[in-house]
Amino acid sequence: MADSENSRTLPVFARGKIKPFPRTCETVPRLIDRRNLLSVASRLLNSRIEDPEGRRTEPGPTPVREMWPKWHALYQRQVKATRVREKLERELLEEAGGLPVATLPNVGKDGAVEVHSFADINRMATQLIARDLSQARAELRRRRKRWKEADQRLGYSAAVALEQEIAERAGISGRVMWITPPSSLIEVTAKLHCLIVMHDPGLKLEDAPWPELRTMLKDLIRLAEKRRPTCDGFAHPGKAAGVGSILNLATQYQDAARKLGEGSSKLNPASQRLLALHAMELYLNAFLLAKGVDPTTICGFRHDLDQRTRIASEAGLVLRKRTLAHLATLSADNEYHIIRYAGEHASTLSQLNRVMATVDELSRKVRKALRVTPAQPREQCLGSTQKD
Repeated sequence: MADSENSRTLPVFARGKIKPFPRTCETVPRLIDRRNLLSVASRLLNSRIEDPEGRRTEPGPTPVREMWPKWHALYQRQVKATRVREKLERELLEEAGGLPVATLPNVGKDGAVEVHSFADINRMATQLIARDLSQARAELRRRRKRWKEADQRLGYSAAVALEQEIAERAGISGRVMWITPPSSLIEVTAKLHCLIVMHDPGLKLEDAPWPELRTMLKDLIRLAEKRRPTCDGFAHPGKAAGVGSILNLATQYQDAARKLGEGSSKLNPASQRLLALHAMELYLNAFLLAKGVDPTTICGFRHDLDQRTRIASEAGLVLRKRTLAHLATLSADNEYHIIRYAGEHASTLSQLNRVMATVDELSRKVRKALRVTPAQPREQCLGSTQKD
């Protein structure tokens, strides 16, 4: 973390060729409301949590800036697990024909009553005739068997257990973060974001202090954005980069990732994935720069592949639907930050062969769109007048 990732993924451009960078990278939208508050906060935190401000330099308790990425990775796993559980629940209800319950007719003043266990039936036995009692027990037994068979086929109970386990771990992680003293503005923002996400994820609570807490989170986002380091503050003085050299660097990352995956040993899947993600950023950066996108805008994307892809598609980059969906998933699931800060959750990431396939397609399509071949000199880019 000692080196800035921005200097690696997007080298600085010669000041004489472009307008100066503004004081901040504009990534926070002007309007922040309930629809985008939590997503804007998470994007800001993902980009700022690795900045050097407030970084631990002495032994001591784990700081909030190291806790938040791990908690956020757990929370995203919880959201995924909930979606899977809900999907399986719908399939289970359809296949089993409803919940494993039985209906007792003519029970006192209540009429028909649904029961979920044999204990419920036994408690009402005195109010039922023998035939109804026998039919209710048979119905419950039949429905339970059908539910159990469908559950075993679909794996619903396992999904419920996994969701509960991840939710418990995320809850513990969040509560520990709440009691940890912050050392910077961005850490205060991280704690408040975690609090709101865990207690009001839908932003629907109207009783105090929830509206006030949401307003405070907006204020902290604005303050943190104003304090964002300048883009050129991450640059290495004296080095300039054009489209050709960015493509060359992307190829080097891609080749390094491919070599790590060769042979029977496959030394380090995490390193291979990280190199591949860097290569994706660089290919998209080169395309956007060649199409006239301002370097400041590209810098402001940080590690968001989805934003880069959307703008690249609008500028004429044609990718397969599956690749577009994968690039969006990489950003939505924060795979870059998980692989860097929460490696223990690597099993939740997309398949590595899918990652390499996406890199390969970006390499082909970007070079084709810019009319560049791997055999060309690194400084040449037909159709682009920008040179190093």
